[in-house]
Amino acid sequence: MENITTSDGIKRKSRKKCMITIKDMAEIAGVSPTTVANVLHGRTKKMSKETLKKVQDVIDQSHYVSNMGARVLANYGSRIIGVIMNYDRRAENNAMADPFYGTIVGALEKEIREHGYYMMLYMAGSVEETVRLASSWNIEGLVALGCRAEDVQKMKEQLKMPVVFIDSYFQNQDCYNVGLDDFGGGYMMTNYLIRQGHRRIAFLADQQEPAGVDRERLLGYQKALEENGIIFHERDYVPISFRKQTRHTRLWEFCQERLNEYTALFFASDFYASDAVFIFQSQGIRVPQDISVVGFDDNLFAEHCRPMLTTVQQHVADKAFYAFALLQRLIRGEECIEKNIHLPVKLVIRESVQPLEP
Repeated sequence: MENITTSDGIKRKSRKKCMITIKDMAEIAGVSPTTVANVLHGRTKKMSKETLKKVQDVIDQSHYVSNMGARVLANYGSRIIGVIMNYDRRAENNAMADPFYGTIVGALEKEIREHGYYMMLYMAGSVEETVRLASSWNIEGLVALGCRAEDVQKMKEQLKMPVVFIDSYFQNQDCYNVGLDDFGGGYMMTNYLIRQGHRRIAFLADQQEPAGVDRERLLGYQKALEENGIIFHERDYVPISFRKQTRHTRLWEFCQERLNEYTALFFASDFYASDAVFIFQSQGIRVPQDISVVGFDDNLFAEHCRPMLTTVQQHVADKAFYAFALLQRLIRGEECIEKNIHLPVKLVIRESVQPLEP
């Protein structure tokens, strides 16, 4: 036995850290075991602040570690939040190489951990696999990154738990999503390039048929072209692949065959833009003297690239904050009026665009 001091300043007896139980903590705090269990499981909505603090102090000072298997079997709730990545990314050797995914997963883990939950990151091969995973682990809620519209519909139909999507686009569905003003970002950047004298602008992304955020950014780019009397041709959209070897081959071929058709290239992400700058420089092509290059995200690649990239800024950590806040409210059964959040973006001008003479 050892002494611990609770919030009321009274020293009480505690069992050894590794042996303490909910019943022991209830005795120390002077409350019922049910009250302690409610705190551990997050059911504190009707509890007074004083009782909550007293019980939480005992839990913290006891270094209590829950038996996850027992919690799941008892249907108390696992305190596990699943984070599911885009199914297409499963084909990559290292899906976290793209800094967007590394940043968003890191930000989600921080939010989840600081609120007393555990994160399970998984790259499922299908919606059905996601459903099996969620059911097997009694996951309390899911955050799904970059899902296609048809996957959103399937998950809504098959999952019996709260789900919040990030960067997913869907229509006429009662779902929750946190994303960006992707259309506005594409529109803003294209207008900037046109003001710099560029009228032959290509848009490059990683899918043969752009979807989700890439499609919205492409639509914004097309709208800006249209408003400025510039005709968009199908070949102005250039798919480059998220697979490194395929992407490098396509960029090299683009340099040899089509680069002279354009004065500026708008990449759907800084990751791809900075990768392209490296390929261009290896071919003796100067940025921005020979070709202007811009990206989207404003991540580390934008600043570390030489020249530093002009880009569209988003705050990835804000996506994680709003997504988990929404998920928490859904888990607690609270009403969420705003279901589709679009965070603002901002143009960041650096060194990778060469103004053209009128």
